[in-house]
Amino acid sequence: MSTVFGPPVVSGVIKYRVATVLASFFIFLGAWLGGTSGVSTVSDITSLTIISAVSVSLSAAAVALVMTSFSIPTSITQGVIGAVVGIGILNTCVNWWLVVKLLIFWVLTPFGAILISYFLFKFIAVFYEKMKSIRARGTFVRILSLLAGIYAAYSLGANNLAIVSGQFTGKGALGIPQALLLGGVAMALGTLTASKKVIYAVGKDITSLDPLGSAVALFAESTALLGYSIIGIPTSSAQAIVGAVIGVGLVKGTKMINRKTLIKIISGWMVTPIAAGAIAVIIYMILSSFWR
Repeated sequence: MSTVFGPPVVSGVIKYRVATVLASFFIFLGAWLGGTSGVSTVSDITSLTIISAVSVSLSAAAVALVMTSFSIPTSITQGVIGAVVGIGILNTCVNWWLVVKLLIFWVLTPFGAILISYFLFKFIAVFYEKMKSIRARGTFVRILSLLAGIYAAYSLGANNLAIVSGQFTGKGALGIPQALLLGGVAMALGTLTASKKVIYAVGKDITSLDPLGSAVALFAESTALLGYSIIGIPTSSAQAIVGAVIGVGLVKGTKMINRKTLIKIISGWMVTPIAAGAIAVIIYMILSSFWR
């Protein structure tokens, strides 16, 4: 939720409850209609059993909950991939080429979003400044924010479905239709229970966004996510939105960016896959001792 409607909620353009309902619906729609391409990516990293798939999901969820309690917009994508790699190392079976490929795209994600939001903000600002009526500006921003949020929600659902249910498709535990349905429902429910603290960390603490800047940041994030989903690469929506917010902040000047918050978020990204991998191994070993 923080990566979808966070900026416009914080800027007061869209109400929190309206945003959660819209986001949950379009996340489900994105997962159902556009989530097919990346579903097999997670299970291609290593050979997964039902026990290991459950371990991956539990560890990623645990790390995400802890990070959320510290108001850090962590990447569930990194949590799941880190957990899968941890299980793969334990079983000495990891597709390192695919892991490196994912890492490269993860690094590129925020920088790509920064560039998109920076130039998009400059382009839209030209037309926005020509509007003399305050009412016209307000209407333009509200419509742009709603469209951007819907676009972001759909893109998030299409991209992150592989992360939510991809690990259960490797051994036939779920077919593609079941993965699309259950994964979409899970993400929609998660959105409805989103943390307001994380929303404010993204929409306010990195840099102060005006309503126009928040809408532009969402469009930039959505474009990055949708592009990756088309080529079947599950990437981090947290990284995309943070990069997009930074891009808007750069237009206003680097002094407007809260470096302390930025370092906190980046540190969370670095810790997430390592912590998820370690926890997944522990859970896997515990479950394996009982599941015989």
